[in-house]
Amino acid sequence: MSELVQNDSNIMNLINVFLQKDLCTRGNVETVVLCGSYALGRAAAHSDVDLCYIGDFSHFQRESHLYHDKEFQLMIAPWSWYRQVVTELERESTNIATITIMLATGKCLMGDTKKWRDLQTLALSSYQQGPNPPSTEDIRKIRVRITDLWEDFCDEVENQERLWLSFEILQKCVEAQFTIRQWWAVKSKYQLEELRVHDVKMANLLENCLESLGSKERLENICSYVLDPVGGWMKEPWKA
Repeated sequence: MSELVQNDSNIMNLINVFLQKDLCTRGNVETVVLCGSYALGRAAAHSDVDLCYIGDFSHFQRESHLYHDKEFQLMIAPWSWYRQVVTELERESTNIATITIMLATGKCLMGDTKKWRDLQTLALSSYQQGPNPPSTEDIRKIRVRITDLWEDFCDEVENQERLWLSFEILQKCVEAQFTIRQWWAVKSKYQLEELRVHDVKMANLLENCLESLGSKERLENICSYVLDPVGGWMKEPWKA
């Protein structure tokens, strides 16, 4: 097993014991990679343990196991499947590359061979290239969605509904910014942290909106900040 990926030796001991019990029931695992929050040192009390099993398997499958009150998420697949996902399948998506990021940032717990290092190098290269740019249709959908939500917000008179729409608009604006700026998508709980790193102005606009949720002026500011560089509010005719 590799060195600890964080200071909590208890969780690493639990992972090791789980692997000893689970791997003896399988005969085809060549490499085990710890991924996700535990590999990145971001794990919280309720974080799952994400493990990639790589070896001589016929196809991809996912499994979830509860072991000593900790959920283990297993991604089990042959080498060829992981290589195809990294080089082809996830490159076709706009900014979602779950497997690529898992492999690029993962920690090998077993089977640290040249075969694994080559796969991780491939994943890291794809990860560093960043997502493909959004298509014209992707941009149109973003503009339509945010414009529609904004108009619904402006038309709404009930306070609770306006607050609810505010949340929805902010979430769509953040997701849109990740797509437009070609940043890899992250879980919602990490989005503000990523914004502070990549786009301080956007992070400040978002924090201002959250401090005064329902403020029309601040909500309009963040929408315009996201939409103006890609054509602004969707007011012109369009065809899908």
